[in-house]
Amino acid sequence: MDAQHIALIIPTCGRPDDLAACLRSIADEADGSVAQVIVIDDGADELVVVPPEVGGVPVVKRRNAVRRGAAYSRNLALQVLADEVDAVGFLDDDARLTPGWLEAARRELTRARGAVTGPVLRFDRGIVSRARQLRYNDRYAPLEPGQAVPFLAGGNAMVWRDLLVKAGGFPDTRTMSDRFLVRRLEAAGGMTHFVPDMVVLHRNSKGLRVAVREAWRAGLLDDTPLTSTASERLSGGMRAAVAGEHAPAALLNVALDAVYLGGRERARRSQWRARGARVVPRASTAKR
Repeated sequence: MDAQHIALIIPTCGRPDDLAACLRSIADEADGSVAQVIVIDDGADELVVVPPEVGGVPVVKRRNAVRRGAAYSRNLALQVLADEVDAVGFLDDDARLTPGWLEAARRELTRARGAVTGPVLRFDRGIVSRARQLRYNDRYAPLEPGQAVPFLAGGNAMVWRDLLVKAGGFPDTRTMSDRFLVRRLEAAGGMTHFVPDMVVLHRNSKGLRVAVREAWRAGLLDDTPLTSTASERLSGGMRAAVAGEHAPAALLNVALDAVYLGGRERARRSQWRARGARVVPRASTAKR
């Protein structure tokens, strides 16, 4: 059975023009299934202003007194869901729905699936944006429609409400909370599935500094096993980047991968120190 009553949740902080564009894209898609749009002002310097409704759908706004991050904001929004809501969609404030997004999400979120997520395509320009898109494209390339996946885009997803509550919502981490949510959903009994027709357009670049910070944080938190040494991984990435079509962006991804691997190594050493180990062994192999 399709989701009958949907709430769309959008954390936002300091991007009023992007938020307005996101809300317009929701208005274009809204049908009788959308019961609420919930905007969480994540401690923006200037108060976020939202219309009372979008496409005939009531807009609810809540505010964090200080910035707490997207995961905390999404969980806060769960507290104000209307009683009739049975599924929850998550968008970023700089995401824009493409035509057919809502129909595809409702069609593919069956009771045999816990969540659905779809492709993220950039609408901005620049090397940081292109580099991020290359990473997305590599993720999507081997996937089949409807395939169960170990990731979820927090800015492009829909989840059954009861399963999300059972899973305890998003882990309250600044980075990778959406990846960790997939594990929680699976433990609660629902897999996440990839839907190619659930496309959002997205502002991929928040600047190089943010890209480096997020790569470092991901390395600190990621506990998935590696399949090659850091030197093998980086040298392979260099060769592929030089031979590829978008060498500058691909080389930037190699540099960001080095930052990510540095974060992993820092986390590994910290774990050994916490265990009182006198000697730090060689890094195990792993893959992000």
